[in-house]
Amino acid sequence: MMNPKDTALLHVKAMSSVDGRWKQTGDAIFLSHGMIARIGATADIEPMASRADATVLDFSDKPGAACYPAFTDSHLHLDLYGFSLLNINLNGATSLDTALQRIRDSGKPDNGAWIHGDCWDDELWSTKPHRNQLDDLYKNSPLVLNRKDYHSLWLNTAAMKAVGLWNSDRFGTDLVPHDADGPTGIVHDAAQDWVLAHVPAPLLEERFSALHAAISKLLSMGFASCCNMDYNIFPELQTLVAAMEDEPRVRIWQAIGLTNLDAAVALGLRSGFGSDFLRIGGIKAFADGSLGSRTAYMQDAWPGTRDNFGYHTYKSVAWLADRFRKADENSLWVWIHAIGDRATAETLDAFQQAGVATSKGHAHHRMEHSQFLRHQDIARFADLGVTASVQPAHLDLDIGKLRTTFNPLHPGSYAFNSLLRSGADLVFGSDAPVEDPDALKGMAFAAFRTRPGEEPYQVDECISLPDALTAYTVAPQTSLGLLGQRGNLAEGQDGDLVVLSGDILDDRDPETVRATRVLATIVAGSIAFKA
Repeated sequence: MMNPKDTALLHVKAMSSVDGRWKQTGDAIFLSHGMIARIGATADIEPMASRADATVLDFSDKPGAACYPAFTDSHLHLDLYGFSLLNINLNGATSLDTALQRIRDSGKPDNGAWIHGDCWDDELWSTKPHRNQLDDLYKNSPLVLNRKDYHSLWLNTAAMKAVGLWNSDRFGTDLVPHDADGPTGIVHDAAQDWVLAHVPAPLLEERFSALHAAISKLLSMGFASCCNMDYNIFPELQTLVAAMEDEPRVRIWQAIGLTNLDAAVALGLRSGFGSDFLRIGGIKAFADGSLGSRTAYMQDAWPGTRDNFGYHTYKSVAWLADRFRKADENSLWVWIHAIGDRATAETLDAFQQAGVATSKGHAHHRMEHSQFLRHQDIARFADLGVTASVQPAHLDLDIGKLRTTFNPLHPGSYAFNSLLRSGADLVFGSDAPVEDPDALKGMAFAAFRTRPGEEPYQVDECISLPDALTAYTVAPQTSLGLLGQRGNLAEGQDGDLVVLSGDILDDRDPETVRATRVLATIVAGSIAFKA
């Protein structure tokens, strides 16, 4: 239950961002009416808590415990993430045999009902996935498995037939590969969208269970806010958030699909409209594909190919600019997926043509992912007032691909430090369920850019841990228009806090950062999670 009482945190290092620098501002915090009422010394706040009969969290038995603003995940898929917690999970399976064993161990009956799974990664396997391997396990039940980047699916024959792709030439062999025996069971991007549109929708109670699981997991990781990119579940979220009024919950900023822009304008919707726990976020658009599927839109052909530049989803830069302009004129922010260096360049061109630049420090329009940038485009983010919304934990998935695909390495890949030095606003997310929504893992990758036993990837693009913390706290709330209201530990701000087992800001080892534990999460002044 959400605790309506005042809350006090004692014997904990309170870390605040002061003039852009993180510093200790006290060792105790008093929360009242959902806000930070006082930051100071335990000796002063303990009597306040006693007089108010407040709930007390005393961390005197956790030496080194540190309190920060609660984290914000600026880009995740709440619905997909929730279902990934309930579905067959193939994350981390380092071989095809391991993946198949996990599917087998799930115990799902072959009774004709649809079966779902997530997060397979064939980059880790020596054997490529094929529908025949799944057919050996399931001949009757359609089996649909999302790749880790959520731009490809692995299907068995029953699923291929159920969605109408068995004997179809609707898509080319680049999106639905074939071999001598027919479709391989792997489908990419637009073909994936076709498949998912023909899979029976989950029952409402199943969706609620998934969303509830996702929210609970986020709270256990120190998140109080998130930007949800699953833009077709707004009615379900409205019902769920209201039903959770007396339960721990996160603050959700809900994206709207670009195809619904005109309808949103006609209804008078505005970014920021809503309640404290569910608000309208940005218009979610797509510019291109992904790195893993080699469909990101690139200036040069993908290495090893002569004419594969990836693809773009927009009719023209002018068309994209028109959409941006309409959104901006109607107080709707733009959150656009762009990964390839040509897609990012032309997206910036569209923002420039639209004339929607905003003042520095209040950049509400965002480019999501921004994985490949031309050198000449980096400074344009700050110049145009476009926030770079990136996912540092993607490096866990992508370092191997980047090193094996590009020789020499792409100079503008995951250019976090270059973006910050140019003056751009940088906000972090996970793209969950592509990666775990673990802010500590994300900060470790942003600051050290390495996996265990490997050299850092393009070490010059490492940023400091304080800057990484800002990208999970102050910066995202600023991009959401809440500078001074949320995202920092300061008296008068909303009481969204996370307590960690240690102060991570001076750590020199990524594994120490990753091993830090979340001890408590406070949302709106109430205890939402306690270890």
